[in-house]
Amino acid sequence: MSRTKAWFMAIITILTTVIFAAGLFKVAGTMMFIVGDLGISMTAAGMLMSANGIAATIISIPGSGIMQKIGPRRVILIALGVIFAGNVAGALTANYGMLLATRFIEGVGFGLMGMAAPPIISALFPPEKRGLPMGIWTLWVSFGSMFILNVSNYITPNYGWRGNWWLVAVLAAVFFVIFALTVRLPEGDKATEQAALEDIAKPKESLSKVLMTPGPWCLAIGFFAFSIANGAYAAFYPVYLQDSLGMDPAAANSVSSIANITMIIGGILTGFVLTRIPNKKHSALYLGVWIIFTLVSVVQFNMPAVGMVIPFMMIYGIICQSIPPILLNLAPEAAATPAMLPIAMGVIMFGQSLGGILTNIICGRFVDIFGSWGALAIPIGICCAIATIAAGLMIPIMKKKYDTAPSDLRKNVVTIEK
Repeated sequence: MSRTKAWFMAIITILTTVIFAAGLFKVAGTMMFIVGDLGISMTAAGMLMSANGIAATIISIPGSGIMQKIGPRRVILIALGVIFAGNVAGALTANYGMLLATRFIEGVGFGLMGMAAPPIISALFPPEKRGLPMGIWTLWVSFGSMFILNVSNYITPNYGWRGNWWLVAVLAAVFFVIFALTVRLPEGDKATEQAALEDIAKPKESLSKVLMTPGPWCLAIGFFAFSIANGAYAAFYPVYLQDSLGMDPAAANSVSSIANITMIIGGILTGFVLTRIPNKKHSALYLGVWIIFTLVSVVQFNMPAVGMVIPFMMIYGIICQSIPPILLNLAPEAAATPAMLPIAMGVIMFGQSLGGILTNIICGRFVDIFGSWGALAIPIGICCAIATIAAGLMIPIMKKKYDTAPSDLRKNVVTIEK
């Protein structure tokens, strides 16, 4: 397969996943309107975000079995159909209970997409070329959130909050056709052998060993805390800017999206840094980024003045988006063996999904109880502190792995790094 064709299909895949992110975060840009229209509490509104994570967690195990049978491409198409149905149903609902149910439906599609997109990108590129496209894919949340927060400034005043649901439904239908017609996985060549699904050979033999391997669990803790801290920003920051700092809804959405722009910069910069630093030192970089991210996450809901929000958003975006590329880059080495990588990724993504489930429940509850957005520093700070400790543990774990690796494997690693 030519490089141009591979990149074309990778871009289509990335754009398709952006639709899922827009569907997830459309609640954040319209939360105040939903609360007023349906007369619900902030905790209930937070559940509209958490429902996606709950459904994604539930579908993860059966979804992996489905993907083994029909392949990641068809799973993406099924996920697009589910997202379309969930958004149409959500746009037509008139009460909170039904809206919450449709968010669970959307979560099924979200969970299926999260499993299927990385194997597709992996199948399109040889190992030494996957870093950049995979790094760009990690920005799908930033792209989707930035898109929907700004578009909702026009959609909501003219068509109500339900207009955003119709928009995502239309985009899902359009990209169903585009994806079905353009994305084809390579067959009969080395690219197929390099696909991420190739390692799912003996899950029963690998499961117990992976579950006793500390590396994936340390990374899962990191993804859990990241989901809590960044999820609180994604779900509640526009509301915080309106409620605490007096911004109007349009300005709050636009200012919040600044971080999504700088996340793109942070993700790309991190990708280049990872290619310049030897793999065995990535764990130290991971710890350093977590220390900084903990500090900025604790203060994000305690801005003393409106004038500090924009500079903070710029810094926050760069630091925030540095974590996923480093974490996912450590994942293959955290697994005990290459054959165990799929299960290790399952453990890591379980941490992310669990954080997504609890983020809005915990954060919404803290705001309701304390009556202050600043109280979010407590749960966010605790989670990030634990994740920082787990990041520190990755240093001896990775050192031991490299010290005990066979000499030929170490030579291969050095060659790849060069």
